[in-house]
Amino acid sequence: MKKRLIAGILIFFILSISGTVCYADNTINGASDEIKRVESGKYFFEILEPEKNISTTDKNILLSFKASRGTDVRIEVYHNSSMEEDTEKYILLYEPIDITVGVLQRGWASVDLKSGLNKIHFIIEYRNGLEDNMERIINVMEIEDVKQLLQDIVNKSTPGIRNK
Repeated sequence: MKKRLIAGILIFFILSISGTVCYADNTINGASDEIKRVESGKYFFEILEPEKNISTTDKNILLSFKASRGTDVRIEVYHNSSMEEDTEKYILLYEPIDITVGVLQRGWASVDLKSGLNKIHFIIEYRNGLEDNMERIINVMEIEDVKQLLQDIVNKSTPGIRNK
């Protein structure tokens, strides 16, 4: 009983001090945990934020990246509209965002996401004509779902305690 009480207080405390809950998730669609940096001679592209595929409660995400000067970046935001848990059917949420990287070699964009799985697709075109693609999967969860997930984790980590 004491363990459950302490775990509940800890979960409540963690959720109350932050308005947004966000954690890295390398299990979405079997995606790997690696950070990808594309380099082609003196041309490069690296996603700074989000660094990995993540789950969050925040529906507005700030994307940031580094790229060589003159690189054109197109950002497409998709949402999984499938009602079935096992299948994915991504639809484009709105018009793509086009950014040309300047002297600072940095780019930013703020995107609005929907609850559920979202895919952010980066299409990179370097000044020398080469192209590359990168993507991030963002799972937007409601706060109640996160609380339930944390409660399930606590219940699994304390198997000797009975539910009363």
